[in-house]
Amino acid sequence: MKIAVIGANGFIGRNLVKVLKKKHELTKITRKTKFSNLKNNFDIIIHAANSSKKYEASKNQKKDFNNSVRLTRKIIKFFKNNKIILISTISVSNEKNIYSKNRKICENIVLKQNKKNIIFRLSVLLNYKLKRGILYDLIKGNQIYIDKNTYINPLTIEEVAQYIMSNLKSQKKIHEIGSYNKIKLNTLKKILKSKSKFGNKKIKLTSKKNNLVKFSYSKTLNEMIKKSVIKN
Repeated sequence: MKIAVIGANGFIGRNLVKVLKKKHELTKITRKTKFSNLKNNFDIIIHAANSSKKYEASKNQKKDFNNSVRLTRKIIKFFKNNKIILISTISVSNEKNIYSKNRKICENIVLKQNKKNIIFRLSVLLNYKLKRGILYDLIKGNQIYIDKNTYINPLTIEEVAQYIMSNLKSQKKIHEIGSYNKIKLNTLKKILKSKSKFGNKKIKLTSKKNNLVKFSYSKTLNEMIKKSVIKN
């Protein structure tokens, strides 16, 4: 299939390209790409360009709206006749804040446009290169403001990309992607011998049960252990 990945230089998009190009004809679309210069002969458009900066969303609501809702509307308008896959977040179903609100609006826009469109909501991921996220903070021993008994069901970005590639033609409209098992943050801290301290914030960070997911969190844990050893 001919697939275009919008946000191809981002953390999610870049890894999707690595996996999808093995079996499909890929076009990378970045911030520098002008839609009008594209030959719109794609079978699927993957929209992975929404901002993932949850903290910044609350600080600059207008900027977050522009980088999510307005961007999604622009993509839908230009690629209105294409099948679109939106990369979203489990925050939509787990949280009530400006970040989750804007991502929910994006989902509604995409699903309303075409009955073939699909949403993939991602759970907690290890993003070491960008130096942010709960798992990164645990490795580095940084302060974490979430309760220590919070469960997560993390996956590696490679596993997420493999899942998405396997479900490009799925009839299911919304997929929540996380490992089939879960682990407490405090348990991870002990395994990693992390110096992180926790806060009291209560938040749900696990995805809904998805019988299509066959991955455990073991690969993510092994990667974290390796990073922790290198750090020390």
